[in-house]
Amino acid sequence: MIEKRSKKAGSVSPASLGSNLAVRSPRYTLTSDFDSIFNQFRRSFNDLMAPLLPLTASSSTILGEMPARFPAVDLVDGGDHYTVTAELPGFRKDNVNIEVNSDELHIRASKKSETEEKKKNYVHRERSYSALERLIAFPEEVIPSKAEGGMTDGILELRIPKKKPKPERKMTKVTLK
Repeated sequence: MIEKRSKKAGSVSPASLGSNLAVRSPRYTLTSDFDSIFNQFRRSFNDLMAPLLPLTASSSTILGEMPARFPAVDLVDGGDHYTVTAELPGFRKDNVNIEVNSDELHIRASKKSETEEKKKNYVHRERSYSALERLIAFPEEVIPSKAEGGMTDGILELRIPKKKPKPERKMTKVTLK
């Protein structure tokens, strides 16, 4: 009668006939619950941050399913201005679009190429599309109308003045008594 009660409860059952080993029914443990919660959080966080951080080489898309890469960018605080240097290999000035507002800089570059070779019995076409995109938030407010820059050999250099430059911090020596 005691055996029947334990079988009905379903929590413990013999591993095989004549064996005294017991097998517990599968249950979710507290650690597996936490793991699934954190895995969901990681996936959601990666999806949220993908446009802002270059976590993968093609985590953003432009024009539907075309992958956009993130160019390498340096942002240097020059006191009264910011200097931005971006690597845009293979792009010309006319392929680059730069937009600045008081809070952020948006760099976009895209190019398409198509070649066609016609012979007597066939036509050979090659098409390619490449794009780069980067959004950079400034730590301080800038003056967008005074931004200037140039591009040589795929290196973009911008100089963007700050609205209110931080005063230079001067160190004062303290003498001990």
